[in-house]
Amino acid sequence: MTSLFLARYRSSALRSLVATLLACLLAAPGLAATPAFAAAGGSQKVDPQVAARLHSGTPIKIMLIARGDLTDVVQDLHRQGFKEVRRVPIVHGVSATMTAAAIQFFAADPNVFRIVYDAPVRLMDTAVSPSALATAYPWVDDAVGLWSNPMAPLTGKGVGVAVIDSGISAHPDFDNRVTVNMNFASTATSPADDFGHGTAVAGIVGGNGTAGSGQYIGIAPEVTLLNLRVNDATGAAGTSDIMNAILWAVVNRDTYNIRIINLSLVSSIAESYTTSPLDAAVEYAWLKGIAVVVAAGNLGPNSALYAPANDPYVITVGATDDAGTVTPADDSLASFSSSGITQDGFAKPDLVAPGRHIISTIAAGSTIATTYPQYLVGTQYMQLSGTSMAAPQVAGMAALYLEAHPGIRPGQLKGVLTTTARGFGLLSTIPAGAGAGYADAAAAIAYNGTIGNVNGGLIPNNYLKVMFMTVNKLPAGNTVSWDSVSWDSVSWGSVSWGDILWNAVSWGS
Repeated sequence: MTSLFLARYRSSALRSLVATLLACLLAAPGLAATPAFAAAGGSQKVDPQVAARLHSGTPIKIMLIARGDLTDVVQDLHRQGFKEVRRVPIVHGVSATMTAAAIQFFAADPNVFRIVYDAPVRLMDTAVSPSALATAYPWVDDAVGLWSNPMAPLTGKGVGVAVIDSGISAHPDFDNRVTVNMNFASTATSPADDFGHGTAVAGIVGGNGTAGSGQYIGIAPEVTLLNLRVNDATGAAGTSDIMNAILWAVVNRDTYNIRIINLSLVSSIAESYTTSPLDAAVEYAWLKGIAVVVAAGNLGPNSALYAPANDPYVITVGATDDAGTVTPADDSLASFSSSGITQDGFAKPDLVAPGRHIISTIAAGSTIATTYPQYLVGTQYMQLSGTSMAAPQVAGMAALYLEAHPGIRPGQLKGVLTTTARGFGLLSTIPAGAGAGYADAAAAIAYNGTIGNVNGGLIPNNYLKVMFMTVNKLPAGNTVSWDSVSWDSVSWGSVSWGDILWNAVSWGS
């Protein structure tokens, strides 16, 4: 392992690199508003987020949730001129872009149970302030000593981390450790990182510093990386694309030892975790044994409302400013870091990690690199800020811990990381908005206390409740003790959708 050198580079304010989803317009000939909409209960089928956009005059990207056989809905779509539709198995649905008239038409379709918004999702980078600071985050995260521990060095070797982002480009810092390259982005044609965000995230998780002579090393420098691209060259992604990438990770978990998913993105729609399709997907991965680490968002205090950061199961990570030093005494919570109480009464984030002036790997020729060349550090690295940069540090710490303790479940891992977190700042306290405090890799590894499941008492997302109750043939209204159930046999393929118990849960508004 090459040594880590701290260097200082000039930087100036970096504009927010948030892109909105570009709608893919699909023609739907012959559809007109139907008076049967209200009479057939269509207004009850249509998600409020969709209903609010019906009069916008522009097509809306939605997911049609099937009541019975999904093929029936697909055939209904084909008959109405929708030839290009993407299946979204986790919610037993399909994704399509529709006019208001088409949405009203399908709201009256007896094969459709619900119509939900396929919300655009934003990557979580943000502006940096001008100052001469170097990346000190591996020291702040207390990971450096673990790499060279003569008794039992930990580098994340053998642990799979799925980076669901804009892609991962080839880079010297990854060696041959990017073992999977797949594209799930409906508006892209390859797994290459045209935008540049995913390559930076991957470098924070597991870059080994080769191109920079050891100056910029990720938290788990020998981890296995899986590139599951969902964002296009503008940074845009749809909820359904992300859900399909998460499902792939779950299905292929054992093949690649996928233990962690990193999601440095948030939905653009505020919604309860119980009804959000994206929250259903992250919980599905979590309950199937994959720890999910997500960025809190960059909207500041009182903004913890967006999936998947609002989900009580996952590990939500906020950002600090490490002041470019290895000591936490001069650190502070980043002003942009999202925090607060969710719609369902849960405090977020769970942890924080450095998120300002983070130097990481860059995809040559990507949108970020060519649009903001002033923030490049040489030709192989770039300086970025945001909770996008904080979350992969915790993902890397999780990989180090799981290398040492491979039998730990996600709820136990979250418990260890939050229990061993520490304060920061001059008084070494934990400020409001910082969750349990600074995640500490070495303290987590050294922890010998009781390891319990911190997710005890939580109720899963409605989609998962439906799946579980249907697979286990439980009657509607049946009370389930969610802490004691096994999800091993629950999958979208094991559900008899013709007998689905949609009425067993309350969808609310």
